[in-house]
Amino acid sequence: MISEKLKSGTRHLHDLTEKKFNSSKIFEGGFDIEDYRKLLLYNYEMLSAFENVVFSLIPDEAAADLHLEKRRKIKLAEEDMLALGANLPKVQVLSSVDCVAEAWGIFYVMEGSTLGGNMIAKQLSKLNEFKDAPFHYFRCYGPHTGSYWKTFKEVLDREINPADEEDCLKGAENAYRFLLNLPD
Repeated sequence: MISEKLKSGTRHLHDLTEKKFNSSKIFEGGFDIEDYRKLLLYNYEMLSAFENVVFSLIPDEAAADLHLEKRRKIKLAEEDMLALGANLPKVQVLSSVDCVAEAWGIFYVMEGSTLGGNMIAKQLSKLNEFKDAPFHYFRCYGPHTGSYWKTFKEVLDREINPADEEDCLKGAENAYRFLLNLPD
């Protein structure tokens, strides 16, 4: 299944991304509002670059099965950034994604950030410093986060045939490299 191949094939990039985002500080303590603003900014940049182009490439049947329009998150990230007094940066737009399989790989990273974001919001909401943080982006699916992730993986595994797995992996790698190449 491609979802498992993506998980194992991008583990090193996932770990490097978590290190860049200071994710360990979330669970060990010391993660502050400025760290959170930066984390939101990174996610906003990724969504700005990829959300529209990726969503435009998802086939209609898969889009219906995923309730694709309910998975748009850029406006939620914007709301959270503005609530924290952060300025919205100039939107970077990725010029192209080479194929549908590559789009699925990028989408895998975008949806994975939502799954992890739910845990981040849960942890940070325990801290006094974050009592007024809205967490629209990181809690976007609410109690449905697990079922949305499960559905996403099922549709992904159905849509990607073995001949397209390398392109799908390339898409996920490109999304992680995009995040890793954002300025600190």
